[in-house]
Amino acid sequence: MSQSVAIVGGGISGLSAAYYLARLAPTSTKITLIEGKERVGGWIKSQRATTPSILFEGGARTLRPKGETGTILLEMIQHLKLHDELVCVPQTDASAQHRYIYYKNEINTLPSNLTSAVFKKPPVMKSVLLAGLLEPFRKSRFAKDGTTKDGKEDESVYDFMRRRFNEDTALNLMGALTHGIYAGDIKTLSLQSTFRMLYEAEKNYGSVVVGMMKGAGNTSSMRERGMAVRARAHDPDWFSKMEKMNLIGFKKGMESLPQTLLSYLKECDNVRIVTQDPVQSITQLDNESKIKTRGGEELYADHVISTIPSFSLDRLIEGKLPHLSHNPSCDVAVVNLAYDGNTRLAQDGFGFLTPHRDTNGAKIPVPGTLGVIFDSNVLKEEEARVTVMMGGADWKDAFKVGIDQVTEKEAYEKAKTVMSAFLNIQNEPKAWMVHLQKQCIPQYLVGHQSRMRQLHQALTEVYGHRLSVTGASYMGVSVPDCIKNSRMLVEELLVSGALGSQEKIVTGLGKTMTDDLKDSRRLSKGNSSVIMMA
Repeated sequence: MSQSVAIVGGGISGLSAAYYLARLAPTSTKITLIEGKERVGGWIKSQRATTPSILFEGGARTLRPKGETGTILLEMIQHLKLHDELVCVPQTDASAQHRYIYYKNEINTLPSNLTSAVFKKPPVMKSVLLAGLLEPFRKSRFAKDGTTKDGKEDESVYDFMRRRFNEDTALNLMGALTHGIYAGDIKTLSLQSTFRMLYEAEKNYGSVVVGMMKGAGNTSSMRERGMAVRARAHDPDWFSKMEKMNLIGFKKGMESLPQTLLSYLKECDNVRIVTQDPVQSITQLDNESKIKTRGGEELYADHVISTIPSFSLDRLIEGKLPHLSHNPSCDVAVVNLAYDGNTRLAQDGFGFLTPHRDTNGAKIPVPGTLGVIFDSNVLKEEEARVTVMMGGADWKDAFKVGIDQVTEKEAYEKAKTVMSAFLNIQNEPKAWMVHLQKQCIPQYLVGHQSRMRQLHQALTEVYGHRLSVTGASYMGVSVPDCIKNSRMLVEELLVSGALGSQEKIVTGLGKTMTDDLKDSRRLSKGNSSVIMMA
């Protein structure tokens, strides 16, 4: 019996889910991808300035091919025949070796090895080394049975770093890192859901430092490791080479990835793509779901995969599930600036980040600045090109008013102020572009994983086999995370029989119910081929 699957959302998560379904499911499976906007790709957007013609990125500009998640990304790139379009940055490159944090009125170069950490430590690192040496001797909050002594499953990143290290390490180092990844505030974000490896290190080894020395940095599940092993088997030499890269990008811009996924899907006879028609509601029927769009179309599907932000799904299903609107999503102003040959960057590294706004290392010259990425250093361009990031958890510090009241010109002028205050560059850019990204990065607040377990249970009870979720709202905000989670969802739907015999209910949040999803589930004879195809 043929099955029908509707995927709501055409960002990287939705495109990936459709791609893996088209690639792995029986060709009789009818797949419909519904995107409310004119274009697919979500926050991944490559766009050229008109005068002169310079390629700018509005969202992610590079990807990290590290670990099992990176390997799954690379497998997609290889299967789509995009490997010849890659731009690769090796670990030895200056942009990989040199990272900066603004602290005490100057750009501090972070140590790249133990020698520089000991003998050339910048002001931002002065109290960090001693804190790291003392960390293994601090008492763990976990008992031997894995429970917490204080009865709290989770805590903020700030509380953890201050408890295990010290205030400076929390605000200055981790505060800056959190700006770079989540545009967020370490005082509100969940340690368990944002920096899981730190949580696991203390839980399993009693110490972050000891845990990292013993390999606690890899928090991938058995399923993820199995997927990576199968991927590498196709071309081990290429994967070995690529996994050693620090960063990868695409010659024609990051949007090459979603556009190639779209082209792949258009070639599949069992895939239909709907754009410019937002979903208005998702309604349960006896044995299927009805999706109604604003344009008046009604679609029926045996299973719906929602990849849109959780707060948007909450509206479509009229609040029938808990916690979908609990986490906020922050706004970020991304401003691309390109200069002529007379402008030079004094640093040769990747870029700089700013510490938490409560840092004791003097005031941030332009409040609300998250950091500046030196794009021309990464991509080896002669003329200076940067991306200024402002807002996030500090949006009100940056702009005072909401994102809908900020004009592109205002964001551009603020970005020029950032360049002058932090990097002493007063020259007028020869080209610029502003992307005002509203609610672009979900903020996993303390207790996120517990809420996701409750959401998993509610999905099971309320929707059964009809609805599953994936995307940045749930278990990872990066592009590789979104691709991996879409693949894991699709494989589990197919392997478990959730789309056919309905032997098992799959929500997309099963990983939150256990520390390690094992590959030892029983596979029906017909579904074992999915693993082989993957």
